[in-house]
Amino acid sequence: MADRTGLKIVGILFATVTLAVTLATWTVVKGYADGVYSLENGTPARIAVR
Repeated sequence: MADRTGLKIVGILFATVTLAVTLATWTVVKGYADGVYSLENGTPARIAVR
């Protein structure tokens, strides 16, 4: 049977990672909604010729 202390540590670790990913996603989505970020780029990409 698994140790309860070990399971508690793993649970806290997963909860922390989940919270960090959720906050990062929320920040990016809010940035797109506010117009800070854009998928459309006004300047064309310059590709070097070999």
